[in-house]
Amino acid sequence: MERWVLNTIIALCLIQTVLAIKCWECRSDSDPKCGDPFDNSTLVITDCNQVSNLEHLPGVRPTMCRKIRQKAHGEWRYFRSCAFIGEPGIGGDERYCLMRTGSYNIFMEFCTCNSKDGCNGAGLLSGNQVAIAVTTVLVSTVAWFLRN
Repeated sequence: MERWVLNTIIALCLIQTVLAIKCWECRSDSDPKCGDPFDNSTLVITDCNQVSNLEHLPGVRPTMCRKIRQKAHGEWRYFRSCAFIGEPGIGGDERYCLMRTGSYNIFMEFCTCNSKDGCNGAGLLSGNQVAIAVTTVLVSTVAWFLRN
């Protein structure tokens, strides 16, 4: 009985990782609030499970969020969306973004994350350390009570 209760609690704590991620979707060229600083007060967060499939990526579903910062001809633009391919951050570290430069004063920065819903908001940080710590303490406390 004790194992069943402990396994149920652990499963409930981890269920968020099974569900689809939700991301901000907007473009600063059509909505100035999409830029930095980011203002999501009038935006609705998008469930990436509801996003349409892409023709050129059949069978691939979005599993991450992406923020693109682009400078073209001296003008900054921001794009936030669900991401279908890539990896979170660089080498799995969401604190780092992939940067590219090109000719004609072009600069692009790609930030990809999957640590929490809405992670493509203002700042991209690695994981939600507070939630992880609280969950760890909660599970440890319940396990201790079940043993005693």
